[in-house]
Amino acid sequence: MSNPSILRIVILYLVAINVVTFLLYGIDKFKAKRSRWRIPESVLLGLAVVGGSIGAWLGMMVWRHKTQHNKFRYGIPVILALQIALLIMVSCKTEQVVETAKPLSENRYVPEHSPDVFLISYDAETGKDPVLKAIKKYRCEIVYDYHTFNGMALKKPEDKTLEETMQYFRRVKGVLTVEYDYITRLDDPIKPKLEER
Repeated sequence: MSNPSILRIVILYLVAINVVTFLLYGIDKFKAKRSRWRIPESVLLGLAVVGGSIGAWLGMMVWRHKTQHNKFRYGIPVILALQIALLIMVSCKTEQVVETAKPLSENRYVPEHSPDVFLISYDAETGKDPVLKAIKKYRCEIVYDYHTFNGMALKKPEDKTLEETMQYFRRVKGVLTVEYDYITRLDDPIKPKLEER
């Protein structure tokens, strides 16, 4: 019950039905003492069922009315317990938002890569001599020669596409991998405060 106006109506209803039920139990007790026309038991039980179980239970305790009748002595506490359980279940229910799955084409992340630079790794036993010969022959430029592992970042020639250049280097003796030079962007939403002097 997230709507405040509905919640207010429910609370007002429950207060009203319980006050009426409590008063009717008192009126019926008063009439029973004077041997007058009585409120039917079905009405008293029905009021408990439609939300007046607290008023019925209080009416039984305060007015000492219907406490010897089994259908009231056991029925009213059972109705009250069921209504409390129902209230707890309804108040604890959370709204679930079901999001429909996107087609796979929309879910796939396609990383951005450099249009001119690619990365290669080569076998240590073969060495980098065949790679250096291929770089010279194909007119590539060494952007970076890695020292921590056997690899290089190479820039393709102006007159060749990146894909055909990468394909050429895949056939060079000793080359293990040829990969795109993926671009990772680090966006920092927090701007540093300027130091005041």
